[in-house]
Amino acid sequence: MIRDGFVSPITPGFAAPLDLPVIREDRALSLSGVPPGHTVVSGLSGLWIHSGGPRPVFLDLVGLPGLHRTPPGRHPPGWVLRFHSGRAAIEPPTVVSDVRIGSPARCAVDGLRWGPLDSAVPRVVTALRTGAIDRVEAARLIGEESPRGAGVARLRSAWAAIESVL
Repeated sequence: MIRDGFVSPITPGFAAPLDLPVIREDRALSLSGVPPGHTVVSGLSGLWIHSGGPRPVFLDLVGLPGLHRTPPGRHPPGWVLRFHSGRAAIEPPTVVSDVRIGSPARCAVDGLRWGPLDSAVPRVVTALRTGAIDRVEAARLIGEESPRGAGVARLRSAWAAIESVL
């Protein structure tokens, strides 16, 4: 059906009719049942659910320390699962199509912390310019990160570079 031009892929195994816009509920539904219930989708994959754009390779799942397990049969085709410990696990999630997702600002912050910067920086800049991410909230979340946390120096450097072009 994809080759015949009737549908466009959302993720491997999920597609949408070409005459309907793909919305965040569709993107979240394509992951329904995949993330374990104790995790939250964050990073660039969470930002992708919230605002669309190119689908990232990594599915970043955030949980509490020590709870990084994927039940058998839940590995989605076309994704590389990455488990993290982080604040997204304790912040109130957005629930879309039964998938727990970090806020857009949290996903952007985690994307800058863990994602490839060559794709994370342009995605975050675009989301900030279009209003998909609240700049003040993102700055607040970055300020709350421990300076000794993994990836925080990288995160703060990327954020400084972003702020210099906005």
